[in-house]
Amino acid sequence: MDVGFWAVIPPLLTIVLAIVTKEVLMSLFVGVYVGCLIIVGWNPLGALEKMVELIVGAYDDTGDFVISGALSDPWNVQVLIIVTLLGGLIGLMVRSGGSKAFGDLLGRKIRTKIGTQLATWLIGIVIFFDDYFNALTNGAVMRPISDKYAVSREKLSYIIDSTAVGICLIVPLSSWVAFVCSLIAESYASAGLEGDAFAAFIRAIPYNYYAWLSILMVLFVVLFKLDFGPMAKAEKRTMETGRLCDKTFSGGGADDDDFSSIEQMNGKPIDLLAPIILLVVCAIAFMLHTGGFFESFDLLDAVNNMDGMLALTYAVGVSVIFAIIFYAVKRLSKVSDSIAAFVTGTKSMIFVIILLAFAWGIGAVGDELDTAGYMVSLFEGNVPPFLTPLIIFIISCAMTFSTGASWGTFAIMIPIAVPLAVAMDVNVFACITAVIGGGGFGNHCSPLADTAILSSAASNIRHTDHIKTQIPYSVVCALVACVGYIISGFIDNPFLPLLVVFAVFICVLILLNRLFGVHRYSLDQITAEDET
Repeated sequence: MDVGFWAVIPPLLTIVLAIVTKEVLMSLFVGVYVGCLIIVGWNPLGALEKMVELIVGAYDDTGDFVISGALSDPWNVQVLIIVTLLGGLIGLMVRSGGSKAFGDLLGRKIRTKIGTQLATWLIGIVIFFDDYFNALTNGAVMRPISDKYAVSREKLSYIIDSTAVGICLIVPLSSWVAFVCSLIAESYASAGLEGDAFAAFIRAIPYNYYAWLSILMVLFVVLFKLDFGPMAKAEKRTMETGRLCDKTFSGGGADDDDFSSIEQMNGKPIDLLAPIILLVVCAIAFMLHTGGFFESFDLLDAVNNMDGMLALTYAVGVSVIFAIIFYAVKRLSKVSDSIAAFVTGTKSMIFVIILLAFAWGIGAVGDELDTAGYMVSLFEGNVPPFLTPLIIFIISCAMTFSTGASWGTFAIMIPIAVPLAVAMDVNVFACITAVIGGGGFGNHCSPLADTAILSSAASNIRHTDHIKTQIPYSVVCALVACVGYIISGFIDNPFLPLLVVFAVFICVLILLNRLFGVHRYSLDQITAEDET
């Protein structure tokens, strides 16, 4: 559907409203409705009908076939099942007392505010196979501990989100890789290139500058307390008033707790760790199973063909059943009490589900209006070949920011980037990772991004507060990454541009540290403040 500039109005309106009003759900509703108005020719009632069709689904003219909506799309349904079951699992772990016991254990091992943040970062690195699971699990484990050491919820959600997305963009065994590799394979074929798609992904890793920097930025922010912009205000509020956030994810008071109604038992750390360890093991095993590994024992082929969402659905389901039986056997919770705790946990995810539905709805509007195609057309034209990776990165950043759909950006831009790189005679791997890194940036900064929504929910903080505090750090990483993509347009080398990017990044960090860091204090003062 060619509507010209009107194609960018719905996502742009949504983002502006979310920033101004801080009401993401209302902003998404308005954005989706305005988009539907444009689609149906400004018919108010027709727009409501179109909205229902895009979000829920509808029957076609024959009445026999269902037109898939956001909530009836198989992949989205699996996401909703995973989110709901994980919420229930968290409720079960809270009921057992395992969450409190594990928090007390880590509280004895982790004695500082910096240590708490480093532990959150490390957990985010270890859970590398899926960003959704990473964000929700990390938040469930570390939020009580970060609250104890007065880490603002804004800082917690930033650490969770930046690490969860960043690591999935780099590690070649995640739910993202199969999808990306399938796009690379198709793009290679259309461009007349030979080579294995998974091997191409591996070779492209050094060029993924934004992903590397987003992970490292978290580490340096924690170690040197580089709090600036809205994050500095959030940290100051927590230090001076003790308030961990202004509003919770669902808009309640800063002290609201979704699980306060669950009676906690006298569990042990193993009561938290056992279901989580099982969940991790099952997730990896089911990923390999869906890829056919146990039939061919070909790891590369299995990674290329695995179904990450289906595997996680199986893994979470198994873990929930195990937790109910495990706690019953240990006499920590009767089955009926566990079911009640499970239901309470699922209720905590209702607002997440509604937000995801409307976020997918704005994505469906973008598909109808061809928002991504219009944005690509704005950058088309004769450009110097060496700027090709940079331009692809900028387009991918803008596209994901406006739609919130990094996978949608990958699906559109990778088939464009590979033939364009061949035509311009520039590094193909740099162009591929320019798309992947741009998708990561948009995922971090867009109020419409699903991983950002889940990170906010996991930290129990208002979504707009998470976005506005994370944006300055993501922008710094993106600007430094631009240097790498410019160099990659000249040099066909995987490591020299990366070294230059790291050098520039260190210089930027030194400047930020001098402007905003705690270099003016002694180590003893910092440690004393941290322990306080």
